[in-house]
Formats: sequence, C-alpha cells, structure tokens
Amino acid sequence: MMILRQFSALCLAAACLAPAAVAATTETPGTLKDLQTVGSTTKKQKKQQYDLVIDTQSNEYVCRTKLGEKVKATDWVIGSSLQFKLSGQNGEATTIDNKHVKCGVVRVAPVAAVAPAQ
Repeated sequence: MMILRQFSALCLAAACLAPAAVAATTETPGTLKDLQTVGSTTKKQKKQQYDLVIDTQSNEYVCRTKLGEKVKATDWVIGSSLQFKLSGQNGEATTIDNKHVKCGVVRVAPVAAVAPAQ
C-alpha cells in the first residue's frame, strides 16, 4: 500500500511539472538590429561565430550562432526584416530571402518604450 501511495504521488508531481518542461515554440517577425563577430577563428575552428541582435515587438534577443556553422555575413543586412523562431533557449532566424541560421539565445531584454517628445 505504501508503494502505491508513493507511486501516485510521483505521478501527480510528474503531471504537474510536465507542462513546464515542454518549451513552446513561437515564431514572430523581427528586425535585425546588429550583427557582431564572437571570438576569433583558429586552425581547428575556421568558421566565425556571430551574435545576432534581433528586435521583436516585445523583446530584444541576442542569439549566438552555433559553433562550426557557416554563416555568410553579407546575407544578414542590418535593419532588414526577418522571422524569428524561439523554442526555449534555441532560436532560428530566417531572412526574406529564405537564408536561415540556428542560434542559441544568450540574452533577452524588453524593448524600451520610446517616450513621446515634449
């Protein structure tokens, strides 16, 4: 009987925590605010990493490209529109020209509201 009670408690705890463990995927339009290189290349690691700064309606995301992923910097024009897909700590940015890059979110900040001029 004791084992059954413990098993029931464990199942109840798992059911309560399951929705929090599943990361919702959201896709939102955004603007590429900045593109910066990260670190430097070496003989072993020849592909440059980048930080993409993406503004959406609600947040500003800094998303770092995966190590070893090839990114052509000229495909990412500052100020251009893009689609940003977010799933937990993972992001994916896609340009209008269908160029895409997977990245890891390293910073999130709310977009500052601009005060009206007086």
